[in-house]
Amino acid sequence: MATPEDILSFWLDDVGPDSWYEVSEDLDDRVRERFRDTWDAAREGTCGLWLTYPSGTLAYIILMDQFPRNMFRDQADAFATDKHAIAAAKAAI
Repeated sequence: MATPEDILSFWLDDVGPDSWYEVSEDLDDRVRERFRDTWDAAREGTCGLWLTYPSGTLAYIILMDQFPRNMFRDQADAFATDKHAIAAAKAAI
C-alpha cells in the first residue's frame, strides 16, 4: 500500500501541474499500477488516519478524487469515491 508521501511525491513532483489535465494512457496505467490497491483500501476505510494531518488529508483527497479519474477513465468508478474526497475537503476547511 502506498503512503501519503508516495502519493504527494508522485502527483506533485513526478507528474506535476503540466500533466494533470492531459489525457494520457501512460499516466492512467502508472496511476492504476501504483495506487489501485491503496485506492481500494481507502475505499474500505483503512486510510482514516491520513485525515488527521494536512499532508495526509491532501494525499487522501488526491487518491479519492483525482486518481480514480485516471484509473477508471470513461467508467462510472471514476466518480465512485467523490463523496469521500468531498467529506475530507470539507473537514479540512
